[in-house]
Amino acid sequence: MSGEELGKEITNLKNKNKNKYTNKDNNNNNDDNDDEDQILWNSIAKNYEMIQGAQIANSFILLMALSKSTRPLSTTQISEIVTKKSKGEIFRLSSTLKDSLEYRLKRDGYVESTELKNKSIYSITAKGRKLLKGWIAFLSVYS
Repeated sequence: MSGEELGKEITNLKNKNKNKYTNKDNNNNNDDNDDEDQILWNSIAKNYEMIQGAQIANSFILLMALSKSTRPLSTTQISEIVTKKSKGEIFRLSSTLKDSLEYRLKRDGYVESTELKNKSIYSITAKGRKLLKGWIAFLSVYS
């Protein structure tokens, strides 16, 4: 479900149930939020695989950096992209990126690596692109 579809679903549910809430006393005004929360939880359950992959914020950052590259990148190149794109707000030592790449993203099939002169270079897979697209849609609901 895209962020736009989720927003429409929330609006439709609110309109459908408008009369249900207008007669309640002011002490129960959180009921509107309960519907929004339930829709969000339904979306979370439906898209759990994508969210499960999002357990580490580093993963999102790494996939963003890899997604725009037309060739595989080393951890040093990824670190440089992250620093440049975030205007210095996010800095990751290239040595710390290898753990996330190897032991999470590669293991789960979101990136693939190739050895080149005793150095690993990484690229995003179709599964990684799908995960990234889902995260972006999920985050767009809150922006």
